[in-house]
Amino acid sequence: MEVPPCPLCGEGEARPILEAEDDWIPDGSSRGFRFSVVRCNRCRACFTSPRFPETAKQMAFEGSYPFYDRARRAVGPPSEAEMQAFDRRVGAILKSHPTPGSVLDVGMGDGAFLAAMQRRGWDVTGIDVESSVVNYARSYIGIQCCSVADVEKDPLPEGLFDAITLWGMLQLAYHPQTLLEKLRLSLAPGGILAIGVSNFSSAGSKVFRSKWRGLGLPRHLVHYDPVSLVGLVERAGYRVLGLTFETPGWIVSGSMNAALPLPGFLGRVARFTARNALGCMGHSRWGDTITVLAEVAIR
Repeated sequence: MEVPPCPLCGEGEARPILEAEDDWIPDGSSRGFRFSVVRCNRCRACFTSPRFPETAKQMAFEGSYPFYDRARRAVGPPSEAEMQAFDRRVGAILKSHPTPGSVLDVGMGDGAFLAAMQRRGWDVTGIDVESSVVNYARSYIGIQCCSVADVEKDPLPEGLFDAITLWGMLQLAYHPQTLLEKLRLSLAPGGILAIGVSNFSSAGSKVFRSKWRGLGLPRHLVHYDPVSLVGLVERAGYRVLGLTFETPGWIVSGSMNAALPLPGFLGRVARFTARNALGCMGHSRWGDTITVLAEVAIR
């Protein structure tokens, strides 16, 4: 483990604000360890400390990581319901760039988002560090232009892209500003950058604290809120076009199960009540996830 400086400003001093275990991967290398979220004394950004060093970052994903396991267990393409889960992300891109073009998805997972974009006439390219999900995307979805790569150290696919997307990936990056600056060079003129991350200032984060399923320890290295995310994007040379918020049901249900594991009927009622109460705030700044759209401001 290492105790890093702030990933956003480099400050070495920070104070702890909460502590939690990895509750996503029951058989992972990090199971049983406790990790802290700390707040930078200079820029007020929140980040994970201690963390796995960059040379051993794959340890945080070992075991039954849910966003890889779906592809590992699959014997066919994603269902229509699984595809519909990406409608809001697709809609956000199409609203800013209605004409089909080329899209690069960084941290593509099993490729379902790219499949949804391909249906709408886009040329799609994806990269991910996990070979099993890249193989799944090729074999079951027909995403041919995808490859295994670590975006923080490997070259990007050749060409300029009309959209570059990072769904849940920026919060995994060890050097987020350097990464965004690197991606900026691969955006075509008029291109769109789309980033989706957990919102550390959400109502769910404040209610559930260490049991909040958007926390993602120890994989989430920076815990963004609207201020820290917008500041980072602008420092990397982009102009922010807009922010949107959402509260996915799986975050609320998972948080409820972890915080108050009621069985049977009581559990269903509690999850339904929490999902509706927090869902009412889901499209405000209190939502559990943030999506930012941006374009290049300088070159």
